Amino acid sequence: MAVGRIKELCNSLIDMAGYPSKTPVAIIERAGCPDQRTIVGDMETISTLAETFSVKPPSSIVVGEVVNVLLEKDEITGETVMGLIPRFDSQKV
Repeated sequence: MAVGRIKELCNSLIDMAGYPSKTPVAIIERAGCPDQRTIVGDMETISTLAETFSVKPPSSIVVGEVVNVLLEKDEITGETVMGLIPRFDSQKV
């Protein structure tokens, strides 16, 4: 249910709770399942990303700096990679 209201939720956190608009946000779709997906953005971009990647429930929303552990840096440009992050394969570790 919250995923469908992500834009409204982010706007409320910005307007009513004083969160910065660049606060990181992640949506973990089907957490713990083989087809899990993680979408990462910020308060301004996450609703567009959720729509672009057709995020559906069940999903968990994570807000705050803890999301940064999911981000990756592009080795060539040094820029932070955001958007859809493939499922982490624990078998390769």
